[in-house]
Amino acid sequence: MNHAKKLIVPVLCLLLGCAGGAAMGSVTAQTWTEPTSAQRWQQECQEIRYRDLNPTMRQRGEAAWELAGVAVYNPSTVTYCFKRPAP
Repeated sequence: MNHAKKLIVPVLCLLLGCAGGAAMGSVTAQTWTEPTSAQRWQQECQEIRYRDLNPTMRQRGEAAWELAGVAVYNPSTVTYCFKRPAP
């Protein structure tokens, strides 16, 4: 009888596991597809001296460039990064 008690627990666990797997059905991983209408960008960085900042920014704006980021490595010359929609 002691031997029968030792077999009941593993057999019940096996049966419950099989029943749970059958009730769950098939499981698939999520996939990500990039939409075909995703916006593409042109990017460009330029070092601009402080005295040339306003005219350069005005020219960039007229050419549809948008300021995306700024990196300061040297106080007299700063790198500005721009983006605009790709054609």
